[in-house]
Amino acid sequence: MLAQLFKNTAPAQAGMLIALIATLCYSLKPIIIKLIYVYEVSSADILAWRVIISLPIYLAVGLWVWRRALRKKQYANEKPRTSPYAWLWYTALLGAIGFYVAALFDLIGLQSISSQLARLILFTYPTLVAVLGWAIFGQRISWRVTIALVLSYVGVGLIFAYDFSHLGPQVLFGSVMMFLSVLAFSLYVLLSKPIIDQVGGTTFTVVAMLASGVCILLHFLLSAETFSGFNLSWIAFVLIAVMTIITTVIPSFLIAEAIALIGPQRTAIAGTVGPAMTSVAAVLVLDEAFGLSQLAGIVLVVAAISYMQSSPPKESPKSKIETIDS
Repeated sequence: MLAQLFKNTAPAQAGMLIALIATLCYSLKPIIIKLIYVYEVSSADILAWRVIISLPIYLAVGLWVWRRALRKKQYANEKPRTSPYAWLWYTALLGAIGFYVAALFDLIGLQSISSQLARLILFTYPTLVAVLGWAIFGQRISWRVTIALVLSYVGVGLIFAYDFSHLGPQVLFGSVMMFLSVLAFSLYVLLSKPIIDQVGGTTFTVVAMLASGVCILLHFLLSAETFSGFNLSWIAFVLIAVMTIITTVIPSFLIAEAIALIGPQRTAIAGTVGPAMTSVAAVLVLDEAFGLSQLAGIVLVVAAISYMQSSPPKESPKSKIETIDS
């Protein structure tokens, strides 16, 4: 679907542009969540409203993709590499990990740490993808990646130390929650590409997000948490709606399309602007502190990821942008 907008653009350029737009959208997420917390809205309510707002959108997109595929008879002459049930269950599992588990830890963590530290921890996912690739698939970790790991976590440590001295021991808990969020999202990015290559970014995203929505609904049914419904201010509701569409729905499609075009490793290159964008917004909107510790931390992490990605592995170029849902 998104590929039609870039049909006259080289896949590498289109993929990087799409990944950059997704990064900018994601960068606003911690800022908006912090603004929502001002109105005493719980993490559970944010998750619930995100499902209520986003599910109809994903259902509509899924129906459009399905009907378009039937009209084109795209599946008629294709022998699937994986059975429909297999890829559906696999995609649903990845969606639960990447957009339910990761989102839940993200929301919990943001209650205890600054948005700048939260974004910086999230930004280390490319290095974590490399480590998980070694642990799961036996991929070799080069000296380039090792140096990037050290630099990135030194940068995170600088802002962690600042937050710890100003916000107290709760920063440790919040940082652990954010790291678990990064771990979940890294697994999603690492394991999603084979299915995205098979069924297309839009189809994959619809299934993954619907699965995460079901998980959130089950979360409320099986836990003691209650849903406040409309018992929140209209400003909080508008902020949740904006967060859902701008920082969840739109980038979820964009990131899947970018992974399909340029792979998970190169998709991370565009993320180098993320921490800087979040820091600028945090200072302007939330009036958070920004000094030498924050600057040094951002520089180290951005430098680490840029260095790791400066010589990305060569991938087979595509003559044109093609997915079954394009």
